[in-house]
Amino acid sequence: MAAEPAVSDLVAHGTAAHLAGDYERAVQDLQRAFQIYHDDGDAARAFSVAFSLAMVFGTTCRPALFSGWAGQARRLYDELAPEAEATSTASGYLDLLELHGGILTGDFTTVARLAPGVTAAGRLHHDTDLIALGTVALGRSAIYAGDIRGGLARLDEVMVGILSGEPGPLAAGLAWCAAIEGCQEVGAVDRLCEWTAALAAWCQSPPGLELFNGHCSVHRGQVLAVHGRWDEAVAVFADSRQRHQKRGDVIAAGWAERHRGDVLRLLGRHEEAAAAYRTAADLGCDPQPGLALLWWSLDRREDALGAIHRCVAETVFPAQRISLIPAAVDVLLAAGGTEAPDGPLIGEAAALADELDALAELTGCASVVAAAAEAHAGVELARRDPGGALSYARKAVQAWGGVACPFEVARSRVVLARALAGVGDMASALDESAAARNAFVSLGAEPAVAGVDSLLEHWAHPTLDVRDDSARGIPVGESPEGHDRGTPDGLTPREVEVLRLVAAGSSNRQIAVELVISEKTVARHLNNLFTKIGVASRTAAAAYAFRNGLVSSTGQI
Repeated sequence: MAAEPAVSDLVAHGTAAHLAGDYERAVQDLQRAFQIYHDDGDAARAFSVAFSLAMVFGTTCRPALFSGWAGQARRLYDELAPEAEATSTASGYLDLLELHGGILTGDFTTVARLAPGVTAAGRLHHDTDLIALGTVALGRSAIYAGDIRGGLARLDEVMVGILSGEPGPLAAGLAWCAAIEGCQEVGAVDRLCEWTAALAAWCQSPPGLELFNGHCSVHRGQVLAVHGRWDEAVAVFADSRQRHQKRGDVIAAGWAERHRGDVLRLLGRHEEAAAAYRTAADLGCDPQPGLALLWWSLDRREDALGAIHRCVAETVFPAQRISLIPAAVDVLLAAGGTEAPDGPLIGEAAALADELDALAELTGCASVVAAAAEAHAGVELARRDPGGALSYARKAVQAWGGVACPFEVARSRVVLARALAGVGDMASALDESAAARNAFVSLGAEPAVAGVDSLLEHWAHPTLDVRDDSARGIPVGESPEGHDRGTPDGLTPREVEVLRLVAAGSSNRQIAVELVISEKTVARHLNNLFTKIGVASRTAAAAYAFRNGLVSSTGQI
């Protein structure tokens, strides 16, 4: 008959099972160890195991059990003799449990209150786990309080300790994920990419660290998206959602699905994007502002503007506004495209661009600097000052290039092209547009390709006001539909061309060859124009074209 494992072995096996994602084995071994220590009257060791059990439940989305074991740990702490060496160390871990509870409930006031004490206890007793988790909480609290540069410095400090192997694997993984989330919130793309790559490698090292693979997969998807590897990112986000749902973390699953929706939207897979956003909402994650951008591209413009106004009003943390403001500026400038240069929507966009400038100063992050410059360029174009937009647009192109964000570089080059066209340098404008279009094609960004094509069409038609169009805040990456008042029902020039060819009896393949675009793009144009003119068939669309004089009664186009 096999001998009973030693209590210390039970603790070791339970801890390893927790890290490996084997929840049931972790709970079984740790509860056995706790009972033995408790029955023996060893309050110090029982407290340590109670802490471990609380963290098992706290990291696997079981808040009630977490709270129960945190209470058990507090009771045991009260039994420890005040003068015992274990008491002072245990106080730090007891505060850490309360701090983690604050994280679980979104009580960041509690987190900010307890983080300094946890860190101080760690430094006093040379406990690297307490130091890592306390310091990362200090950093995240500073970021939420508006001290973004100071918060990032704290996160850098944590990562130095983690990468040198100071804390244990549980503390290291928790602090690592928290640090990466902080970087993602404030747009620190360089840190996000570097630390995510290191975390992915660490998660693959023995022993297995499946506990953190779900978090790692979200961040890996974000990095893939940043670098333009969108098909891979979509797959990684889907896997991440499944991992999080399996372990009961519905909020994290919702975030993964929201990110998946954002990438699908950029790819032009609008129905899939809408479904992803719905799933994110069902899981408790607000799908904005990505959903507002999708609504705008689908002509739900009042809905998009309403959602943006709501988000701007209710989002108060500076870190969260960093990711919101660029999308808000896009929609506001697009909605204000028919306004005078000093119109209210353009004024709102200008104020947000100024705010993003201030946030760029706070963070020192190149990506926030780039986003602010791009926003200012859009505002200057909307104010009919293409000359004023030039320096901002060039700054955006350079800054986005510095953090290797190919889609954002191409977006900024389109903005630069509009500014160049506005000052009369059409040759340079065409060069920038061509470079941007090539980048969008390589990324698979179908809506962005269509946006550049529409811009080129505006420039090619002498009856259109090229300078005026260059100043419109049409979101780059969304098809700028409905801005040509010379066509009925808000059809774009490209949609009119497609409609005329449909009326002439051309197939999708023939239209694609004629217009030098993909069949997928033809299908998207047809879907959009069918919606705009309220028909469901090619025959009805052809009849509409004849009724509205888009083709002659003889079929000439």
